[in-house]
Amino acid sequence: MKLFIREIIIWAEDVSFQPRTLPFDPEAVSVVTGWSGTGKSSIVNIINYVLGSSTCSIAVGTIRDAVSWFGLTIETDNGLMRIARPKPAARHVSEEIWIQDIDDVGQMLPARPLANSNVARLKVLFDLRSGLSNLALDPEKDKGFGGRASFRDLAAFNLLPQHIVANPHTLFFKTDSSHHRETLRHVLPLAMGVVTNEDLVRAHRLKLLRDEQRKLETELRTRRNSLDNWSANARGSFFRAQELSLLPPGDPPGDLLGLLKVLRDVVAAGGQSVAAPGRISVAVNRLDEIRRREEALDKKINGERRRLRKLRSLSRSVVDYADVLAEQSASVKGVGWFKAHIAAESCVLCGSDTEAAKYALEELNEPIAELENLSTGAITARPMVDRDLIAVQTSLLQAEKDLLTLQRTRREFEVAVDKERGQSQSLENIYRFIGSTEQALRMLGEIQGDDGLEARLDKLRGEIREIEHQGNEGERRRRTQEVQARMSRYIVRFIQHLGIAGADGRPVLDERELNLRFDQEGTEGSDYLWEIGSGENWMAYHLAALLALHGVFLSRGQNNPVPTFLVIDQPSQVYFPSDTFEQIVTGEDVPGAAEGSPEAVRRRKRRLSDLESTRKIFASLVRAHKSFESSLQIIVLDHADRHAWGEIEGIKEVENWRGAADFLIPAQWISDDGDLEQ
Repeated sequence: MKLFIREIIIWAEDVSFQPRTLPFDPEAVSVVTGWSGTGKSSIVNIINYVLGSSTCSIAVGTIRDAVSWFGLTIETDNGLMRIARPKPAARHVSEEIWIQDIDDVGQMLPARPLANSNVARLKVLFDLRSGLSNLALDPEKDKGFGGRASFRDLAAFNLLPQHIVANPHTLFFKTDSSHHRETLRHVLPLAMGVVTNEDLVRAHRLKLLRDEQRKLETELRTRRNSLDNWSANARGSFFRAQELSLLPPGDPPGDLLGLLKVLRDVVAAGGQSVAAPGRISVAVNRLDEIRRREEALDKKINGERRRLRKLRSLSRSVVDYADVLAEQSASVKGVGWFKAHIAAESCVLCGSDTEAAKYALEELNEPIAELENLSTGAITARPMVDRDLIAVQTSLLQAEKDLLTLQRTRREFEVAVDKERGQSQSLENIYRFIGSTEQALRMLGEIQGDDGLEARLDKLRGEIREIEHQGNEGERRRRTQEVQARMSRYIVRFIQHLGIAGADGRPVLDERELNLRFDQEGTEGSDYLWEIGSGENWMAYHLAALLALHGVFLSRGQNNPVPTFLVIDQPSQVYFPSDTFEQIVTGEDVPGAAEGSPEAVRRRKRRLSDLESTRKIFASLVRAHKSFESSLQIIVLDHADRHAWGEIEGIKEVENWRGAADFLIPAQWISDDGDLEQ
C-alpha cells in the first residue's frame, strides 16, 4: 500500500496564525534535526494520531495548548489527500476527521478544518486501500486477537519511536503492551505474505464446510439409528404384510436388500391383496416359533448373567488370594539373605559349633518354593479370568441384542387373528401398514439415495479434502522459510555495512516472541536480542529488522498491505545521548582536560569513533533507500546534524531546530516563554 507522508500540518489555536507545514520528500532520506524539547519526537505521535490511533500520545503542554488541529498530506496510489484531526478535548480523544478530496489538495489550506468524516470511516477507507481481507484471521473468532486485520495493526512496522529504537525487549511499536503484542502475532504472517487473503478465504470456507459436515453427520446418525430400529423390524413387516394378504405365504429373503425390495413392491402395489390360503395358521405357527426362540434366548441370557456374577466373584477372590500370597512372600524374603550370611562354622545365633541352623533353613526351601509357585499362579490366573469375563460379556450383549430384535419382530407381527372381527384384513390396518412402511423406505432413500445424506456427506468430504490440499501446511512452511531466509541475509548485510560486530548465529525473526533470535549453527541453542551486545547492537538490529521486513513487504508489489514509510526517532542516541551531540563534536565535553593530555586524546578518539558510527547509520539508511528504489519513505528525527552525515548524497535536511529558528511550534504561537515539550 503506497502511503508517503508529504506534509505534516498543524493549525494554531489562534486562527489569526497561518497553519504550520513541515514538508517531506520521499525521494530522499528526510531528516529533522534539533535540540531536545523542540518537538522532534512529537512528529511520530502526530502521524500516529492523525492516521486513526485510538489514543493520543502527543505531549500535554505547549503543543496541545498552542495547536487546534493536527494534519497530514499523504500520497497514495490514488493521488494526494489531506487528513486532519482535532486535538483531544481534555482527556477525550476526538473521533472527528477532516478529509480533503484529492482534486482539492491544490487549494489553499483552510484557516481551520471542518470535520466531514470520522475515524471509523477513515479506517474503513484505508482497510480497503490496503487490500486487507475483511475476514477474521482465526475463523473461530470474529473479534479480539483472532479478528480481522486492520490498517491500524500495521503501524507497528512504520513507527520506531525513541523508546523502541534501542530497546532489547521490544522490536515493534506498541508491542510493549500485551494487547498489541498478541494482535501483531496474528497479523505478522498476513503482512509478510506467509498467509494470504486466499488462505483466509479457504480457512473460512473450510470452517463452514466442517460445520455443515458435523450437522450432516449428526443428522445421519439420528436417521441411521431410526432406520436400524426399523430394519430390525423389517422381517416383522414382511410377516405383517403376509397376514394382511399383501404377500403370499413363504419365508422372507435372507438379506436386507432383498427384503427391502419386497416391501417396496408391496408399497408400490398400493394395498392390493394376493391369494394367501392358510395365512392365519401360518401366522400363528410363525408367532409361536418366535416366542419359543425368545424363551430360549431369555434362558441363555439368565445363564450368562449367572456365569458373569460367578466370574466377577472369582476375579475378586483371585485378587484377594494374590494379596495374601504377596504378604506371605514378603514375610520370608529375609530367609535368602540369612542363608547367604551363615558361612561360619559356629552358629551366628548361639555361638555353638553346630549346623542345626543350616539344616532348619534348608527345610524351608520346599514350602518357600511352593509359595512362589502359588504366587506365580495367582498372577497368571487374573488375566485368564479377565479374558473369560470379556468373553461372557460379549456373548451376553449379543444375546440381549438378538432378543431385542425378536421382540421387535414379534410386536410388529403379533396381531389378534380373529376371523370374526376381521381386523387383520381391515383397510385401516392395510393403509396404516403401507404408510409406515413407505415412510421408512423414504427415510432410507434420503440416507442412501443419489441425493441422500450419505451422498451429500461424501461430496462435502471431497470438497474439504480439496481445500485442505490447496492450502497445505507444507506450502505455508515453505513460504515462511523463504521469507525468513531473505530477512536473515538482509540483516547480516546491513549489520556488516554499519561496521558493527554482529551477534553470533543466524538472525531470525521469532514470530512468537516478536523479536530477533540468533540460531547457532550445529546446535539447538539460540540467543535473543536482549541477551547480546549493547545499545549499539540493539539499535542496529532494530533498523536492520524493520528494513528487512519492508523489503519483504515491497516484494509483494500490489499485494503489500503495509504503508510504505518508516519514521525513526533518535537512532544516534546510543552514541550521543540527549543534547551531547554538539558538545562532543566541538570538544566541549572535555572540561578541565589539558590540550594534548592522554585524557583529551582518548576522548577525542572516542568522539571521532562515535561520529563515524553515526555517519554509518545515515549512510546505511541512504543505501537501503536506494536499494528499495525510493519505494520506501524514510524519515529520521535526530539530535545529529550535518556534522554526522556530511556530504552523503540522498539525505535531505527538512528542518534544523536550533538557535533562533522556529521549532515545531512557531515562537509567535507561544504566549509564555519556555522550552517546548516533546
